[in-house]
Amino acid sequence: MKNEIRYKKKEISRLIEQGNERELCFLMLYEVYENGAFSNLVIKKADKVAREYGKSLDFVRAMLYGTVTYTFTIDFLVRHICKEACEEMDPVSRCAIRMAVWQMQFGDNIPDYAACDSSVEIVKKYNPKAAGFVNALLRKYCKAPEAKKYVEQYKPGIRVSLKPEIYGILKNDFGKQRAFEIGKAFLLPPRVTVRFDTNRYEREEIILSFARDGIAAVPGRFMPCCLEISGNLRNLESTEAFTKYGVFVQGEGAMLASFIAAPQKGDKILDCCAAPGGKTTHMAELAGGECEITALDINESRTELINENCKRLGIGCVKTVCMDASKISKDKDNRKSFDIVLCDVPCSGLGLIGKKPDIRERMTFDNMEALLPVQYDILDHACKMVKPGGALIYCTCTLNSDENSEQVTRFIDEHKDFHTVSILDYLPDNIYMDNDRRDDAASGMITICPDTDGCEGFFICRMERDADE
Repeated sequence: MKNEIRYKKKEISRLIEQGNERELCFLMLYEVYENGAFSNLVIKKADKVAREYGKSLDFVRAMLYGTVTYTFTIDFLVRHICKEACEEMDPVSRCAIRMAVWQMQFGDNIPDYAACDSSVEIVKKYNPKAAGFVNALLRKYCKAPEAKKYVEQYKPGIRVSLKPEIYGILKNDFGKQRAFEIGKAFLLPPRVTVRFDTNRYEREEIILSFARDGIAAVPGRFMPCCLEISGNLRNLESTEAFTKYGVFVQGEGAMLASFIAAPQKGDKILDCCAAPGGKTTHMAELAGGECEITALDINESRTELINENCKRLGIGCVKTVCMDASKISKDKDNRKSFDIVLCDVPCSGLGLIGKKPDIRERMTFDNMEALLPVQYDILDHACKMVKPGGALIYCTCTLNSDENSEQVTRFIDEHKDFHTVSILDYLPDNIYMDNDRRDDAASGMITICPDTDGCEGFFICRMERDADE
């Protein structure tokens, strides 16, 4: 290759200064596809540089997230129309072609020639030998009949850009029609929601605070402590709402987990896999700060993040411990001593696809299968810390029943001193409810879905240990 492909600050600065947005996006995509970087961290790195130049990367962001989101559909169209497989191409061609096809197929008012010519020029720079191939392929795509490019005629998984491994899970667990509705919901722009402490502040107070900083805020879909915000969120951390009122960026599904945990004043609480501290701090707020929370995480830098968030929110009832949650039961002094143990376990993250498009490409069936024993191991060890009559909350941010209800079923079968309890009384008034959800909630479980709840997918189950155990 002619040039080494480097996503370094110097190169980012040069491209931003020149206004070369497509080449910058190409380097980002290369980082994501070929070097395993996460798209949100890649754009965050460029945003930091862009602020130094007073520039916005809105087009770059849309192109990056759009290309990553629609990769499965793009690869299908290239294979169907041009008879070439993206996965068999050299990395430079693959990234440049995917970026160009996104612009032609899904971008707003982007001329085909601009998408094609710019991608060919990028390939000339980074792999000149492949420029002719890329040029020919993109010209063929441009000239193809519009009927072939009409995505809505193809199978549902292609239309919502979910590969069979993921779409098959949705179909199996929710049925064909619901799977498609969930898939469409994942394609909608993700909502940004924040949590505020209802014990200390009124909703209108926070809304007015956001307005003073040019940010629109409206009530969330179902959580009383939630606001949905929009507008210029680049400097969210410097707003009054963030620095004075202590809002915390968090999805509504995750907020609901703390509601279902229902911490009370005087409770002793264990939060496993707690970083960055969203549920930890939320449970502290719900208990008015009058509780004792031990927050675990396996990574020391992440426990420090919990400490930072607690400090920012003025929460002093949390103790952080750097520990593998699957080994917590070795702490024999604290066995059967916690009123609440919350396990938000590592999972496939299928509920977060709308916010984290990388999951579409990277999550595989084997990856999901490998997570199952990890999840159960954490649950099996954490339950030993629940006192008689105490609560065990199991939650994930996935929509895969193998990781959710099936894990609960196995756990209850193997731990006769635990049982699920109805969570109907813990649910907020405005939450979507139908007969199926009511039945699930009566049996202790709820699955939050993007199509019905307008937020990330989330699973929560409340179990309790027999009081006379």
